[in-house]
Amino acid sequence: MSPMRLVAALLLCMVSLTGQAATRFTYISPESERDPRTTYDRELLRLALEKTRDQFGDYELVPAPPMTKARERLSMLLDSFPNLFVMDSYSRTRERLGLAYVRFPIHLGIVSYRICFVSPQQQAAVAKVTDIKGLRQFVFGQGKGWLDADILRHAGLQVVEVEGYEKLFKMVARGRFDLFCRGVSELRSEQLTHQDLAGLTVDNALMLYYPLPRVFYTNPRNSEALKRVEQGLLLAWQDGSLQALWRKSFGPAIAFANPQQRRLIQLENPFLKGISFDYHPYFYNPLTDRFGDH
Repeated sequence: MSPMRLVAALLLCMVSLTGQAATRFTYISPESERDPRTTYDRELLRLALEKTRDQFGDYELVPAPPMTKARERLSMLLDSFPNLFVMDSYSRTRERLGLAYVRFPIHLGIVSYRICFVSPQQQAAVAKVTDIKGLRQFVFGQGKGWLDADILRHAGLQVVEVEGYEKLFKMVARGRFDLFCRGVSELRSEQLTHQDLAGLTVDNALMLYYPLPRVFYTNPRNSEALKRVEQGLLLAWQDGSLQALWRKSFGPAIAFANPQQRRLIQLENPFLKGISFDYHPYFYNPLTDRFGDH
């Protein structure tokens, strides 16, 4: 082989090796064109991978198809996509299913604070509620398989589970159920993307609270990827870039929610037993604008 051909072959080999070195990670696509929920999760995963590029090498971040919660969990269990990471509320039942999780509360607890879309027919009645007992006269809508449904039932509240994210907005607007509660970080963007939906109304009186750490789940076989994402999140927290992304993503929503002007009703989350890390230092309190203030 001539020297020129040898150099060309070596360069081609190096390019090939570089391509192979990039580790593929998969994130969940939104359920609909008007679903803003996955944007922060994707960008946070990207941030964690960037923070660990020097230690773990290059990465490729690719989308999985839109899925329901049940399909997401099945895809992780079957290891259907390379290093699939899915945001979900922590529950011991996920571990019993055979899933592993990153030990970091990726939304910094802001979804623990819930503000509700309310049916127009019940808006005045809901505004008079002062405690959990008062909430028991209303029916809550939740997505099928969401942990929130179990938490609300544990508090003695009536819950209807609905398959399909977009249906929930239409059903509360039409009075098919009374309340559809969303995280403080979620409600503003969802109202804006559904502003053409007649009857969709935000309750201005109440804010519910139950501790709800959300984490990235994955198949336990993805141990190296799990280690990388966890290290990346901790590095991003320590240098402040995670908090900066979080405030950029959710700051306007928190201001829109006006949490200081609402009556706070606290509920228990009985599904936190067994969690393997302390989420409290990372949790944000919108009433004080501080982290770890609980």
